[in-house]
Amino acid sequence: MKEEIFDQQIADSLQRLEKLWERTLALPKPTDKNGRQVEVLPEQEETLLWESLEQLNNSLAELQAASDELRHQNEELAASRLAVERERQRYQELFDFAPDAYIVTSDSGTILQANFAAEKLLNVKRDRLIGKPLLVYIPSQERREFLQQLNLLQSGEEVRDWEIQIEPRHGGENPVPETLCSAVPILDGQKQVVGMRWMLRDISDRKQAQQLMQKLFLLDQILCASDAQILLCDRHGKFLYASPNAARTLGVSQTDILGKTCQDLGFSSEIVETLDAQRQEVLSAKQPITAELSLSTAAGIKYFEYTISLSNSIDAVVVDFKDITKQKQAESEINKALEKQTEINELKTRFISIISHEFRNPLNKIFLSADLLKNYTNRWTEEQKKQQLNYILSAAKQTKRALDDLLLVSQTETGKLKFQPGLLDLEKFCRQIAEEMQATADKEHTIIFTAQGHTSACLDEKLLRPVLTNLLSNAIKYSPSGSNIEFDLICENGEAILQIKDSGIGISPADRAKLFTSFYRGSNVGKIEGIGLGLSIVKQCVDLHGGNIAIESEVGVGTKVTVTLPLGYAIPGDNLSGKVTVKQV
Repeated sequence: MKEEIFDQQIADSLQRLEKLWERTLALPKPTDKNGRQVEVLPEQEETLLWESLEQLNNSLAELQAASDELRHQNEELAASRLAVERERQRYQELFDFAPDAYIVTSDSGTILQANFAAEKLLNVKRDRLIGKPLLVYIPSQERREFLQQLNLLQSGEEVRDWEIQIEPRHGGENPVPETLCSAVPILDGQKQVVGMRWMLRDISDRKQAQQLMQKLFLLDQILCASDAQILLCDRHGKFLYASPNAARTLGVSQTDILGKTCQDLGFSSEIVETLDAQRQEVLSAKQPITAELSLSTAAGIKYFEYTISLSNSIDAVVVDFKDITKQKQAESEINKALEKQTEINELKTRFISIISHEFRNPLNKIFLSADLLKNYTNRWTEEQKKQQLNYILSAAKQTKRALDDLLLVSQTETGKLKFQPGLLDLEKFCRQIAEEMQATADKEHTIIFTAQGHTSACLDEKLLRPVLTNLLSNAIKYSPSGSNIEFDLICENGEAILQIKDSGIGISPADRAKLFTSFYRGSNVGKIEGIGLGLSIVKQCVDLHGGNIAIESEVGVGTKVTVTLPLGYAIPGDNLSGKVTVKQV
Protein backbone atom coordinates (compact mmCIF):
# COMPACT_ATOMS: atom_id res chain seq x y z
CA MET A 1 0.00 0.00 0.00
CA LYS A 2 1.27 3.39 -1.01
CA GLU A 3 1.69 6.29 1.43
CA GLU A 4 -0.96 8.45 -0.32
CA ILE A 5 -3.59 5.75 0.23
CA PHE A 6 -2.75 5.65 3.91
CA ASP A 7 -3.10 9.45 4.12
CA GLN A 8 -6.47 9.29 2.38
CA GLN A 9 -7.77 6.71 4.88
CA ILE A 10 -6.78 8.89 7.80
CA ALA A 11 -8.53 11.90 6.21
CA ASP A 12 -11.76 9.87 5.65
CA SER A 13 -11.81 8.70 9.27
CA LEU A 14 -11.36 12.19 10.60
CA GLN A 15 -14.20 13.46 8.38
CA ARG A 16 -16.59 10.79 9.66
CA LEU A 17 -15.74 11.62 13.27
CA GLU A 18 -16.34 15.30 12.64
CA LYS A 19 -19.82 14.61 11.21
CA LEU A 20 -20.77 12.43 14.18
CA TRP A 21 -19.67 15.15 16.54
CA GLU A 22 -21.78 17.73 14.72
CA ARG A 23 -24.85 15.51 14.97
CA THR A 24 -24.25 15.06 18.64
CA LEU A 25 -24.08 18.78 19.24
CA ALA A 26 -27.32 19.37 17.30
CA LEU A 27 -29.40 17.25 19.67
CA PRO A 28 -31.50 19.10 22.38
CA LYS A 29 -30.12 19.24 25.88
CA PRO A 30 -31.99 17.00 28.42
CA THR A 31 -33.75 18.91 31.32
CA ASP A 32 -35.79 18.03 34.44
CA LYS A 33 -39.29 19.25 35.39
CA ASN A 34 -37.88 22.50 36.56
CA GLY A 35 -36.11 23.10 33.30
CA ARG A 36 -32.64 22.26 34.51
CA GLN A 37 -30.22 20.06 32.55
CA VAL A 38 -29.76 16.50 33.73
CA GLU A 39 -26.93 13.93 33.26
CA VAL A 40 -29.06 11.09 32.02
CA LEU A 41 -28.94 10.81 28.27
CA PRO A 42 -32.08 10.09 26.40
CA GLU A 43 -32.20 6.90 24.35
CA GLN A 44 -31.55 8.75 21.10
CA GLU A 45 -28.40 10.34 22.37
CA GLU A 46 -27.08 7.05 23.81
CA THR A 47 -27.59 5.32 20.48
CA LEU A 48 -25.80 8.08 18.66
CA LEU A 49 -22.90 7.92 21.10
CA TRP A 50 -22.42 4.21 20.61
CA GLU A 51 -22.47 4.63 16.88
CA SER A 52 -19.77 7.24 17.19
CA LEU A 53 -17.62 5.03 19.34
CA GLU A 54 -18.03 2.14 16.93
CA GLN A 55 -17.06 4.35 14.02
CA LEU A 56 -14.03 5.57 15.93
CA ASN A 57 -12.95 2.02 16.78
CA ASN A 58 -13.23 0.95 13.13
CA SER A 59 -11.23 3.93 12.05
CA LEU A 60 -8.51 3.18 14.56
CA ALA A 61 -8.33 -0.46 13.40
CA GLU A 62 -7.98 0.66 9.80
CA LEU A 63 -5.27 3.11 10.83
CA GLN A 64 -3.38 0.36 12.71
CA ALA A 65 -3.51 -1.98 9.67
CA ALA A 66 -2.36 0.79 7.41
CA SER A 67 0.47 1.66 9.80
CA ASP A 68 1.66 -1.99 9.89
CA GLU A 69 1.58 -2.23 6.10
CA LEU A 70 3.52 0.99 5.75
CA ARG A 71 6.17 -0.14 8.25
CA HIS A 72 6.60 -3.45 6.36
CA GLN A 73 6.97 -1.60 3.08
CA ASN A 74 9.53 0.75 4.62
CA GLU A 75 11.58 -2.25 5.85
CA GLU A 76 11.52 -3.84 2.37
CA LEU A 77 12.50 -0.53 0.85
CA ALA A 78 15.43 -0.15 3.26
CA ALA A 79 16.65 -3.71 2.49
CA SER A 80 16.39 -3.03 -1.25
CA ARG A 81 18.33 0.20 -0.87
CA LEU A 82 21.06 -1.65 1.13
CA ALA A 83 21.32 -4.39 -1.53
CA VAL A 84 21.51 -1.76 -4.25
CA GLU A 85 24.25 0.06 -2.32
CA ARG A 86 26.22 -3.16 -1.86
CA GLU A 87 25.96 -3.97 -5.57
CA ARG A 88 27.00 -0.42 -6.38
CA GLN A 89 29.98 -0.73 -4.04
CA ARG A 90 30.90 -4.12 -5.54
CA TYR A 91 30.68 -2.73 -9.05
CA GLN A 92 32.81 0.24 -8.00
CA GLU A 93 35.48 -2.03 -6.51
CA LEU A 94 35.50 -4.23 -9.61
CA PHE A 95 35.76 -1.13 -11.72
CA ASP A 96 38.50 0.50 -9.63
CA PHE A 97 40.72 -2.54 -9.18
CA ALA A 98 40.35 -4.20 -12.57
CA PRO A 99 43.74 -5.13 -14.10
CA ASP A 100 42.85 -3.39 -17.35
CA ALA A 101 42.24 0.33 -17.74
CA TYR A 102 38.49 1.16 -17.67
CA ILE A 103 37.21 4.64 -18.64
CA VAL A 104 33.65 6.03 -18.87
CA THR A 105 33.19 9.05 -21.16
CA SER A 106 30.37 11.21 -22.40
CA ASP A 107 29.06 10.77 -25.92
CA SER A 108 31.64 13.32 -27.05
CA GLY A 109 34.58 11.45 -25.48
CA THR A 110 35.03 13.50 -22.30
CA ILE A 111 36.28 11.39 -19.37
CA LEU A 112 33.67 11.01 -16.60
CA GLN A 113 35.12 8.12 -14.65
CA ALA A 114 38.41 6.15 -14.59
CA ASN A 115 39.90 3.31 -12.53
CA PHE A 116 43.35 2.90 -10.99
CA ALA A 117 44.69 0.98 -14.00
CA ALA A 118 43.72 3.92 -16.24
CA GLU A 119 45.50 6.29 -13.85
CA LYS A 120 48.67 4.22 -14.14
CA LEU A 121 48.39 3.77 -17.90
CA LEU A 122 47.87 7.50 -18.61
CA ASN A 123 50.22 8.65 -15.83
CA VAL A 124 47.58 11.07 -14.47
CA LYS A 125 45.73 11.04 -11.13
CA ARG A 126 42.12 9.95 -11.45
CA ASP A 127 40.64 13.19 -10.13
CA ARG A 128 42.62 15.13 -12.74
CA LEU A 129 41.44 12.86 -15.55
CA ILE A 130 37.80 13.81 -15.00
CA GLY A 131 36.64 16.35 -17.57
CA LYS A 132 39.57 15.76 -19.92
CA PRO A 133 38.93 14.59 -23.52
CA LEU A 134 40.28 11.10 -24.07
CA LEU A 135 41.63 12.41 -27.37
CA VAL A 136 44.47 14.29 -25.63
CA TYR A 137 46.08 10.96 -24.66
CA ILE A 138 46.18 9.77 -28.26
CA PRO A 139 49.28 10.56 -30.35
CA SER A 140 48.65 12.99 -33.20
CA GLN A 141 49.26 10.33 -35.87
CA GLU A 142 46.56 8.15 -34.31
CA ARG A 143 43.84 10.79 -33.73
CA ARG A 144 42.13 10.55 -37.13
CA GLU A 145 41.53 6.84 -36.62
CA PHE A 146 40.41 7.50 -33.03
CA LEU A 147 37.77 10.00 -34.25
CA GLN A 148 36.53 7.47 -36.79
CA GLN A 149 36.05 4.89 -34.04
CA LEU A 150 34.35 7.53 -31.87
CA ASN A 151 31.86 8.24 -34.68
CA LEU A 152 31.03 4.52 -34.85
CA LEU A 153 30.35 4.51 -31.11
CA GLN A 154 28.15 7.63 -31.38
CA SER A 155 26.09 5.81 -33.99
CA GLY A 156 25.47 2.95 -31.54
CA GLU A 157 28.06 0.43 -32.82
CA GLU A 158 30.62 -1.39 -30.70
CA VAL A 159 34.40 -1.36 -31.23
CA ARG A 160 36.32 -4.59 -30.44
CA ASP A 161 40.09 -5.36 -30.22
CA TRP A 162 41.32 -2.20 -31.91
CA GLU A 163 45.07 -1.68 -31.59
CA ILE A 164 46.07 1.89 -30.87
CA GLN A 165 48.95 3.79 -29.29
CA ILE A 166 48.57 5.61 -25.97
CA GLU A 167 50.68 8.64 -25.04
CA PRO A 168 50.89 9.12 -21.26
CA ARG A 169 50.96 12.74 -20.15
CA HIS A 170 53.55 14.67 -18.15
CA GLY A 171 56.56 12.84 -19.56
CA GLY A 172 55.58 9.34 -18.59
CA GLU A 173 58.63 7.10 -18.21
CA ASN A 174 56.96 4.12 -19.81
CA PRO A 175 55.26 4.99 -23.11
CA VAL A 176 52.75 2.43 -24.29
CA PRO A 177 53.30 1.96 -27.99
CA GLU A 178 50.87 -0.98 -28.22
CA THR A 179 47.42 -0.89 -26.59
CA LEU A 180 44.38 -3.08 -27.27
CA CYS A 181 41.16 -1.03 -27.11
CA SER A 182 37.49 -2.10 -26.90
CA ALA A 183 34.51 0.23 -26.38
CA VAL A 184 30.69 0.01 -26.16
CA PRO A 185 28.09 2.83 -26.24
CA ILE A 186 25.87 3.63 -23.22
CA LEU A 187 22.17 3.94 -24.19
CA ASP A 188 19.32 5.68 -22.34
CA GLY A 189 15.70 4.56 -22.24
CA GLN A 190 15.08 5.94 -25.73
CA LYS A 191 18.05 4.01 -27.14
CA GLN A 192 20.03 7.21 -27.49
CA VAL A 193 23.82 7.23 -26.96
CA VAL A 194 24.63 9.15 -23.80
CA GLY A 195 28.17 7.89 -23.19
CA MET A 196 30.81 5.19 -23.81
CA ARG A 197 32.64 2.60 -21.79
CA TRP A 198 36.29 2.03 -22.78
CA MET A 199 38.69 -0.82 -21.99
CA LEU A 200 42.40 -0.24 -22.63
CA ARG A 201 44.93 -3.10 -22.26
CA ASP A 202 48.71 -2.72 -22.48
CA ILE A 203 49.92 -5.42 -24.88
CA SER A 204 53.51 -4.19 -25.24
CA ASP A 205 54.87 -7.23 -23.34
CA ARG A 206 52.77 -9.55 -25.45
CA LYS A 207 54.02 -7.92 -28.62
CA GLN A 208 57.62 -8.22 -27.44
CA ALA A 209 56.99 -11.85 -26.54
CA GLN A 210 55.56 -12.48 -29.98
CA GLN A 211 58.58 -10.89 -31.62
CA LEU A 212 60.87 -12.93 -29.38
CA MET A 213 59.01 -16.11 -30.23
CA GLN A 214 59.39 -15.34 -33.91
CA LYS A 215 63.13 -14.91 -33.43
CA LEU A 216 63.30 -18.08 -31.34
CA PHE A 217 61.34 -19.99 -33.95
CA LEU A 218 63.83 -18.93 -36.61
CA LEU A 219 66.70 -19.84 -34.28
CA ASP A 220 65.05 -23.19 -33.53
CA GLN A 221 64.82 -23.97 -37.23
CA ILE A 222 68.51 -23.25 -37.62
CA LEU A 223 69.55 -25.25 -34.54
CA CYS A 224 67.39 -28.23 -35.54
CA ALA A 225 69.77 -28.81 -38.40
CA SER A 226 72.85 -28.68 -36.14
CA ASP A 227 74.19 -30.46 -33.08
CA ALA A 228 74.31 -27.28 -31.01
CA GLN A 229 72.98 -27.40 -27.46
CA ILE A 230 71.80 -23.91 -26.58
CA LEU A 231 69.85 -22.54 -23.61
CA LEU A 232 68.54 -19.00 -23.20
CA CYS A 233 67.97 -17.77 -19.63
CA ASP A 234 66.67 -14.49 -18.28
CA ARG A 235 68.47 -12.70 -15.44
CA HIS A 236 66.37 -14.66 -12.89
CA GLY A 237 67.48 -18.04 -14.25
CA LYS A 238 64.22 -18.93 -16.05
CA PHE A 239 64.64 -20.70 -19.37
CA LEU A 240 63.32 -18.71 -22.33
CA TYR A 241 64.47 -21.18 -24.98
CA ALA A 242 66.09 -24.58 -25.35
CA SER A 243 67.39 -26.03 -28.59
CA PRO A 244 66.08 -29.50 -29.52
CA ASN A 245 69.36 -31.19 -28.65
CA ALA A 246 69.65 -29.29 -25.35
CA ALA A 247 66.14 -30.33 -24.28
CA ARG A 248 66.86 -33.92 -25.32
CA THR A 249 70.05 -33.96 -23.28
CA LEU A 250 68.26 -32.61 -20.19
CA GLY A 251 65.49 -35.18 -20.59
CA VAL A 252 62.60 -32.72 -21.10
CA SER A 253 60.59 -31.39 -24.01
CA GLN A 254 61.19 -27.92 -25.42
CA THR A 255 57.81 -26.69 -24.20
CA ASP A 256 58.15 -28.16 -20.69
CA ILE A 257 61.46 -26.41 -20.07
CA LEU A 258 60.10 -22.90 -20.77
CA GLY A 259 59.66 -20.81 -17.64
CA LYS A 260 61.47 -23.40 -15.52
CA THR A 261 64.70 -22.94 -13.56
CA CYS A 262 67.60 -25.29 -12.91
CA GLN A 263 66.08 -25.96 -9.50
CA ASP A 264 62.74 -26.88 -11.12
CA LEU A 265 64.58 -29.40 -13.32
CA GLY A 266 66.04 -31.15 -10.26
CA PHE A 267 69.59 -29.79 -10.32
CA SER A 268 71.41 -30.08 -7.00
CA SER A 269 71.52 -27.02 -4.75
CA GLU A 270 75.29 -26.80 -5.21
CA ILE A 271 75.00 -26.67 -9.02
CA VAL A 272 72.11 -24.17 -8.82
CA GLU A 273 74.16 -21.83 -6.60
CA THR A 274 77.18 -22.11 -8.91
CA LEU A 275 75.19 -21.40 -12.08
CA ASP A 276 73.31 -18.49 -10.45
CA ALA A 277 76.59 -16.89 -9.38
CA GLN A 278 78.13 -17.36 -12.84
CA ARG A 279 75.04 -15.92 -14.55
CA GLN A 280 75.09 -12.80 -12.37
CA GLU A 281 78.82 -12.40 -12.99
CA VAL A 282 78.29 -12.53 -16.77
CA LEU A 283 75.42 -10.00 -16.56
CA SER A 284 77.51 -7.57 -14.51
CA ALA A 285 80.97 -8.04 -16.04
CA LYS A 286 79.64 -8.72 -19.56
CA GLN A 287 82.37 -11.31 -20.04
CA PRO A 288 81.75 -15.00 -20.90
CA ILE A 289 82.55 -17.83 -18.47
CA THR A 290 83.57 -21.38 -19.43
CA ALA A 291 83.40 -24.24 -16.93
CA GLU A 292 82.53 -27.90 -16.45
CA LEU A 293 79.92 -29.76 -14.43
CA SER A 294 78.57 -33.27 -13.93
CA LEU A 295 74.89 -34.24 -13.89
CA SER A 296 73.14 -37.39 -12.73
CA THR A 297 70.79 -38.52 -15.53
CA ALA A 298 68.75 -41.60 -16.32
CA ALA A 299 71.68 -42.79 -18.41
CA GLY A 300 74.11 -42.28 -15.53
CA ILE A 301 76.64 -39.55 -14.69
CA LYS A 302 77.26 -37.19 -17.60
CA TYR A 303 79.92 -34.51 -17.89
CA PHE A 304 79.42 -31.20 -19.70
CA GLU A 305 81.52 -28.27 -20.75
CA TYR A 306 79.55 -25.02 -21.00
CA THR A 307 80.01 -21.36 -21.81
CA ILE A 308 77.77 -18.61 -20.41
CA SER A 309 77.74 -15.41 -22.47
CA LEU A 310 75.64 -12.27 -22.66
CA SER A 311 72.81 -12.09 -25.23
CA ASN A 312 73.19 -9.32 -27.83
CA SER A 313 69.48 -8.68 -28.34
CA ILE A 314 67.67 -9.15 -25.00
CA ASP A 315 68.37 -9.01 -21.27
CA ALA A 316 69.38 -12.63 -20.98
CA VAL A 317 72.35 -15.00 -21.14
CA VAL A 318 73.14 -17.73 -23.64
CA VAL A 319 74.36 -21.10 -22.34
CA ASP A 320 76.21 -23.16 -24.92
CA PHE A 321 77.14 -26.61 -23.64
CA LYS A 322 78.39 -29.93 -24.99
CA ASP A 323 78.55 -33.47 -23.68
CA ILE A 324 82.13 -34.42 -22.81
CA THR A 325 81.25 -37.67 -21.05
CA LYS A 326 83.12 -39.85 -23.56
CA GLN A 327 86.11 -37.56 -23.35
CA LYS A 328 86.06 -37.72 -19.53
CA GLN A 329 85.65 -41.50 -19.63
CA ALA A 330 88.58 -41.79 -22.01
CA GLU A 331 90.68 -39.58 -19.75
CA SER A 332 89.62 -41.67 -16.76
CA GLU A 333 90.53 -44.88 -18.55
CA ILE A 334 93.90 -43.44 -19.53
CA ASN A 335 94.54 -42.34 -15.94
CA LYS A 336 93.50 -45.75 -14.63
CA ALA A 337 95.74 -47.42 -17.16
CA LEU A 338 98.63 -45.18 -16.15
CA GLU A 339 97.96 -45.88 -12.48
CA LYS A 340 97.71 -49.59 -13.23
CA GLN A 341 100.92 -49.50 -15.20
CA THR A 342 102.63 -47.61 -12.39
CA GLU A 343 101.29 -50.15 -9.90
CA ILE A 344 102.45 -53.03 -12.09
CA ASN A 345 105.90 -51.50 -12.41
CA GLU A 346 106.05 -51.03 -8.66
CA LEU A 347 104.85 -54.60 -8.14
CA LYS A 348 107.47 -55.87 -10.59
CA THR A 349 110.17 -54.02 -8.72
CA ARG A 350 108.94 -55.28 -5.39
CA PHE A 351 108.43 -58.78 -6.78
CA ILE A 352 111.97 -58.98 -8.11
CA SER A 353 113.36 -57.62 -4.87
CA ILE A 354 111.27 -59.93 -2.68
CA ILE A 355 111.76 -63.03 -4.80
CA SER A 356 115.48 -62.48 -5.07
CA HIS A 357 115.63 -62.11 -1.31
CA GLU A 358 113.33 -65.03 -0.57
CA PHE A 359 115.14 -67.36 -2.91
CA ARG A 360 118.65 -66.12 -2.19
CA ASN A 361 118.51 -66.85 1.54
CA PRO A 362 117.44 -70.51 1.31
CA LEU A 363 119.77 -71.07 -1.67
CA ASN A 364 122.64 -69.61 0.33
CA LYS A 365 121.78 -72.01 3.15
CA ILE A 366 121.71 -74.92 0.71
CA PHE A 367 125.03 -73.93 -0.87
CA LEU A 368 126.64 -73.38 2.50
CA SER A 369 125.46 -76.70 3.95
CA ALA A 370 126.41 -78.60 0.80
CA ASP A 371 129.84 -77.01 0.79
CA LEU A 372 130.33 -77.91 4.44
CA LEU A 373 129.24 -81.50 3.78
CA LYS A 374 131.64 -81.71 0.88
CA ASN A 375 134.65 -80.42 2.80
CA TYR A 376 134.04 -81.92 6.22
CA THR A 377 132.36 -85.25 5.48
CA ASN A 378 135.31 -87.24 6.74
CA ARG A 379 135.62 -85.26 9.98
CA TRP A 380 131.94 -84.84 11.00
CA THR A 381 129.90 -87.22 12.98
CA GLU A 382 126.67 -88.65 11.63
CA GLU A 383 124.70 -86.22 13.82
CA GLN A 384 126.52 -83.21 12.35
CA LYS A 385 125.94 -84.49 8.81
CA LYS A 386 122.24 -85.01 9.61
CA GLN A 387 121.96 -81.47 10.94
CA GLN A 388 123.36 -80.00 7.71
CA LEU A 389 121.03 -82.16 5.65
CA ASN A 390 118.09 -80.86 7.70
CA TYR A 391 119.23 -77.30 6.90
CA ILE A 392 119.25 -78.18 3.22
CA LEU A 393 115.84 -79.81 3.47
CA SER A 394 114.31 -76.88 5.39
CA ALA A 395 115.69 -74.36 2.86
CA ALA A 396 114.41 -76.48 -0.02
CA LYS A 397 110.91 -76.61 1.57
CA GLN A 398 110.98 -72.85 2.08
CA THR A 399 111.87 -72.36 -1.57
CA LYS A 400 109.18 -74.79 -2.68
CA ARG A 401 106.52 -73.01 -0.55
CA ALA A 402 107.42 -69.69 -2.15
CA LEU A 403 107.22 -71.23 -5.62
CA ASP A 404 103.85 -72.83 -4.75
CA ASP A 405 102.50 -69.48 -3.59
CA LEU A 406 103.61 -67.76 -6.79
CA LEU A 407 102.09 -70.52 -8.88
CA LEU A 408 98.81 -70.27 -6.96
CA VAL A 409 98.64 -66.50 -7.47
CA SER A 410 99.37 -66.93 -11.16
CA GLN A 411 96.60 -69.51 -11.54
CA THR A 412 94.13 -67.25 -9.74
CA GLU A 413 94.87 -64.21 -11.89
CA THR A 414 94.61 -66.23 -15.09
CA GLY A 415 91.39 -67.95 -14.01
CA LYS A 416 92.94 -71.40 -14.03
CA LEU A 417 92.40 -72.02 -10.32
CA LYS A 418 89.15 -74.00 -9.97
CA PHE A 419 87.11 -75.20 -7.01
CA GLN A 420 87.06 -79.00 -7.02
CA PRO A 421 85.55 -80.31 -3.76
CA GLY A 422 85.83 -83.85 -2.47
CA LEU A 423 85.10 -85.83 0.69
CA LEU A 424 87.54 -84.96 3.44
CA ASP A 425 88.11 -85.91 7.08
CA LEU A 426 88.63 -82.34 8.19
CA GLU A 427 89.99 -83.14 11.67
CA LYS A 428 92.57 -85.57 10.31
CA PHE A 429 93.55 -83.11 7.59
CA CYS A 430 93.94 -80.17 9.99
CA ARG A 431 95.91 -82.25 12.47
CA GLN A 432 98.27 -83.35 9.68
CA ILE A 433 98.83 -79.72 8.64
CA ALA A 434 99.49 -78.75 12.26
CA GLU A 435 102.09 -81.52 12.63
CA GLU A 436 103.82 -80.54 9.39
CA MET A 437 104.00 -76.88 10.41
CA GLN A 438 105.18 -77.85 13.89
CA ALA A 439 108.05 -79.83 12.34
CA THR A 440 109.27 -76.83 10.39
CA ALA A 441 108.66 -74.34 13.19
CA ASP A 442 111.10 -73.10 15.76
CA LYS A 443 111.23 -75.50 18.70
CA GLU A 444 110.19 -72.65 20.96
CA HIS A 445 106.76 -72.33 19.16
CA THR A 446 104.02 -74.83 20.00
CA ILE A 447 100.89 -75.42 17.90
CA ILE A 448 97.94 -76.52 20.05
CA PHE A 449 95.22 -78.15 17.96
CA THR A 450 91.65 -78.94 19.13
CA ALA A 451 88.60 -80.26 17.23
CA GLN A 452 84.86 -80.31 18.01
CA GLY A 453 81.88 -81.81 16.23
CA HIS A 454 81.40 -84.09 13.26
CA THR A 455 84.28 -83.21 10.95
CA SER A 456 83.37 -84.93 7.68
CA ALA A 457 83.24 -82.32 4.94
CA CYS A 458 83.15 -81.77 1.21
CA LEU A 459 85.96 -79.29 0.56
CA ASP A 460 88.82 -78.73 -1.87
CA GLU A 461 91.94 -80.10 -0.17
CA LYS A 462 94.17 -78.42 -2.74
CA LEU A 463 92.73 -74.98 -1.85
CA LEU A 464 92.37 -75.59 1.88
CA ARG A 465 96.03 -76.51 2.36
CA PRO A 466 97.47 -73.04 1.44
CA VAL A 467 94.80 -71.44 3.67
CA LEU A 468 95.99 -73.30 6.76
CA THR A 469 99.72 -73.33 5.97
CA ASN A 470 99.82 -69.58 5.32
CA LEU A 471 97.78 -68.70 8.43
CA LEU A 472 99.87 -70.99 10.64
CA SER A 473 103.10 -69.79 9.02
CA ASN A 474 102.12 -66.13 9.74
CA ALA A 475 101.18 -66.99 13.33
CA ILE A 476 104.55 -68.64 13.89
CA LYS A 477 106.58 -66.03 12.02
CA TYR A 478 105.06 -62.97 13.74
CA SER A 479 104.89 -64.45 17.29
CA PRO A 480 107.65 -64.25 19.87
CA SER A 481 109.73 -67.35 20.74
CA GLY A 482 108.24 -69.50 23.45
CA SER A 483 104.64 -68.58 22.58
CA ASN A 484 101.80 -70.94 21.72
CA ILE A 485 99.71 -70.99 18.55
CA GLU A 486 96.07 -71.98 19.15
CA PHE A 487 94.47 -73.86 16.25
CA ASP A 488 90.80 -74.74 16.77
CA LEU A 489 88.37 -76.62 14.50
CA ILE A 490 84.63 -76.37 15.27
CA CYS A 491 82.03 -78.06 13.04
CA GLU A 492 78.42 -77.02 13.71
CA ASN A 493 75.32 -75.87 11.88
CA GLY A 494 76.65 -77.07 8.53
CA GLU A 495 79.81 -74.95 8.79
CA ALA A 496 83.46 -75.52 9.56
CA ILE A 497 84.97 -72.79 11.76
CA LEU A 498 88.77 -72.62 11.65
CA GLN A 499 90.38 -70.33 14.21
CA ILE A 500 94.10 -69.59 14.50
CA LYS A 501 95.16 -67.33 17.34
CA ASP A 502 98.62 -65.99 18.17
CA SER A 503 100.21 -63.52 20.59
CA GLY A 504 102.34 -61.76 17.97
CA ILE A 505 102.93 -58.22 16.74
CA GLY A 506 99.34 -57.64 15.54
CA ILE A 507 98.10 -55.59 12.58
CA SER A 508 98.28 -51.78 12.65
CA PRO A 509 95.20 -49.70 11.69
CA ALA A 510 97.06 -48.22 8.73
CA ASP A 511 97.43 -51.69 7.16
CA ARG A 512 93.74 -52.69 7.22
CA ALA A 513 92.83 -51.45 3.74
CA LYS A 514 95.64 -53.37 1.99
CA LEU A 515 95.56 -56.44 4.20
CA PHE A 516 94.70 -58.80 1.31
CA THR A 517 96.70 -57.06 -1.43
CA SER A 518 99.33 -59.14 -3.21
CA PHE A 519 102.96 -58.40 -2.24
CA TYR A 520 101.84 -56.03 0.52
CA ARG A 521 103.47 -56.37 3.92
CA GLY A 522 102.55 -54.68 7.17
CA SER A 523 104.36 -51.54 8.26
CA ASN A 524 105.40 -53.13 11.56
CA VAL A 525 106.95 -56.41 10.28
CA GLY A 526 110.49 -55.08 10.52
CA LYS A 527 113.12 -57.61 9.30
CA ILE A 528 110.78 -60.61 9.44
CA GLU A 529 111.06 -62.45 6.12
CA GLY A 530 108.09 -62.82 3.73
CA ILE A 531 106.86 -61.95 0.22
CA GLY A 532 103.39 -60.60 1.12
CA LEU A 533 101.30 -63.24 -0.63
CA GLY A 534 100.00 -65.27 2.31
CA LEU A 535 96.75 -63.43 3.16
CA SER A 536 96.07 -62.70 -0.52
CA ILE A 537 96.18 -66.43 -1.27
CA VAL A 538 94.06 -67.21 1.80
CA LYS A 539 91.39 -64.72 0.66
CA GLN A 540 91.24 -66.14 -2.87
CA CYS A 541 90.98 -69.75 -1.68
CA VAL A 542 88.30 -68.91 0.87
CA ASP A 543 86.32 -67.02 -1.79
CA LEU A 544 86.35 -70.09 -4.04
CA HIS A 545 84.90 -72.11 -1.14
CA GLY A 546 82.17 -69.50 -0.63
CA GLY A 547 83.46 -68.84 2.89
CA ASN A 548 84.19 -65.83 5.08
CA ILE A 549 87.26 -64.43 6.82
CA ALA A 550 87.14 -62.45 10.05
CA ILE A 551 90.29 -60.94 11.55
CA GLU A 552 90.57 -59.47 15.04
CA SER A 553 93.87 -57.86 15.90
CA GLU A 554 95.54 -55.58 18.42
CA VAL A 555 99.04 -54.25 17.90
CA GLY A 556 101.46 -55.81 20.37
CA VAL A 557 98.86 -58.26 21.69
CA GLY A 558 98.12 -60.66 18.86
CA THR A 559 95.80 -61.68 16.06
CA LYS A 560 92.90 -64.11 15.73
CA VAL A 561 91.84 -65.24 12.25
CA THR A 562 88.49 -67.00 11.84
CA VAL A 563 87.71 -68.79 8.58
CA THR A 564 84.16 -70.06 8.10
CA LEU A 565 83.51 -72.61 5.33
CA PRO A 566 80.34 -74.50 4.34
CA LEU A 567 80.60 -78.25 5.02
CA GLY A 568 78.23 -79.30 2.24
CA TYR A 569 78.73 -79.63 -1.50
CA ALA A 570 79.26 -76.45 -3.41
CA ILE A 571 78.18 -76.08 -7.03
CA PRO A 572 80.77 -74.57 -9.38
CA GLY A 573 79.45 -71.33 -10.93
CA ASP A 574 77.43 -70.33 -7.86
CA ASN A 575 78.01 -66.94 -6.28
CA LEU A 576 80.85 -67.86 -3.93
CA SER A 577 82.27 -64.42 -3.37
CA GLY A 578 83.58 -64.50 0.19
CA LYS A 579 83.24 -61.79 2.81
CA VAL A 580 86.09 -60.21 4.77
CA THR A 581 85.79 -58.68 8.21
CA VAL A 582 88.77 -57.00 9.85
CA LYS A 583 88.39 -55.96 13.47
CA GLN A 584 91.08 -53.84 15.05
CA VAL A 585 90.92 -54.02 18.85
